[in-house]
Amino acid sequence: MHAFFKPLGWLEPVVELARLGIFLFFVALVVRSVVATRRRPEAVRRRAAQALIAFVVAVTSLVGFVQIDAWPFTNWALVHSLRSSTIRSWEMEATDASGRLWTVDPRVLQPVAPEEFGQCLPPLSRWPPAERRPVLRFLYERAEAARRSVSAGGRFPPNDWLLGPLSAPYHFTARRFWNGPADVPAGPFVSLRLSFLDWDVYERRRDGDRAVRRTLIGEYRPGG
Repeated sequence: MHAFFKPLGWLEPVVELARLGIFLFFVALVVRSVVATRRRPEAVRRRAAQALIAFVVAVTSLVGFVQIDAWPFTNWALVHSLRSSTIRSWEMEATDASGRLWTVDPRVLQPVAPEEFGQCLPPLSRWPPAERRPVLRFLYERAEAARRSVSAGGRFPPNDWLLGPLSAPYHFTARRFWNGPADVPAGPFVSLRLSFLDWDVYERRRDGDRAVRRTLIGEYRPGG
């Protein structure tokens, strides 16, 4: 249905006015319902609540049918549309002086969210090695600074300095790899590599992490 309306550009102002009208009417019904709860007869309170519920159900159904959002009523296309079974993500790994490999917690990039950083990686992977090196050096320095903080028992990540685990999460949460000194090496990292991770959701459900394919974007070694 949305595809039907999309070519009709002249309807856009009408749609925007309809959205505004829906929102204002919704606010009016909410205010009416709140006012009705204050020393009003039971019948009046019931009618106000029923009108609000009926309006919400009707607009939600309409939005779902025409596939055009009217905030705060949405079709949630982000989560209900069909998607490919192939997933691409990214990962940073670092090695210590003994050669042990450590997964770098993506929260070292805060305040940048992992999914936002991931959007920058496809063009980065096409850059010449000399142009990628400053970016990889920056990632190494962020990872090493965070390692020193965690190893010393400092608060990590930076955005949690005030509320700790009660801090507001990002829209998409990532696994917390570093939760204390035991999760990082005591000595400095000697290298860092950045990779794409690709997998098919059905293969990974069957084979676990063996189904994940890694493609190296770049590796950084201080002084290398």
